[in-house]
Amino acid sequence: MRILNSTMTLVSLILLLLCLLAPLRKSRMARKHRLLQAVIKPHTIYGILLLVTSLVHGILSGNKPAMISGKLAWLCLLILLIFSGFKGRMKTSNWLKIHRVLSVLLCLMIVVHIVHAVMI
Repeated sequence: MRILNSTMTLVSLILLLLCLLAPLRKSRMARKHRLLQAVIKPHTIYGILLLVTSLVHGILSGNKPAMISGKLAWLCLLILLIFSGFKGRMKTSNWLKIHRVLSVLLCLMIVVHIVHAVMI
């Protein structure tokens, strides 16, 4: 179980980093490299997979002190994905602001969760 949990943790971190690469999509470097474009393109799929792998990680971790910060981070991710579903119904500028704020909040919460898990 511990190996599977460590694997889910690592996969979740990799998916988070892949999600964070999305702003590079319009950069000059990404336009020149097709491999980088291909890696960045499935941003939505990365987000959904992150939700699933982080849920599995949380279930496998059990009842530990960092569980509360992990639940809060997971809920923030869930809210972020729910708002992503409203992309077509909102003004692009408003949706983008909400998406960016929630993304930064999610990253901060994950950092808090990691620090909390390591310190205890």
